[in-house]
Amino acid sequence: MLNRLFAGGSLPALEAMLTFASARQKLIATNIANVDTAGYRTRDLATPDFSGVLARTLRDGPAADAGILKPNGNNVDLEVEMSKMVRNSALHSTAASLLAQQFAMLREAVAGHVIS
Repeated sequence: MLNRLFAGGSLPALEAMLTFASARQKLIATNIANVDTAGYRTRDLATPDFSGVLARTLRDGPAADAGILKPNGNNVDLEVEMSKMVRNSALHSTAASLLAQQFAMLREAVAGHVIS
């Protein structure tokens, strides 16, 4: 019974969204930390591939919107990475809020309260 409750609906999608946002945030933070590392290449999880996250594990690769290659071989653009971090944080916050709302409704249903 509990398996049907948690395996269907929006809960798995929200879990995948949180997993995606967390993994992407780590990669973006790594990119920012390596802004001055010679030879470092920007890594990212592409947002268009998010639908694939629901079906398979997360894999990172070269960022599609990486900055220009600097003389030291580094292509991290700090402004681009900070922008991605802000957008990704918003995605994570939205998913966490939706998940919290789902669990609040579940608590209400278990307690027998009518949701108006």
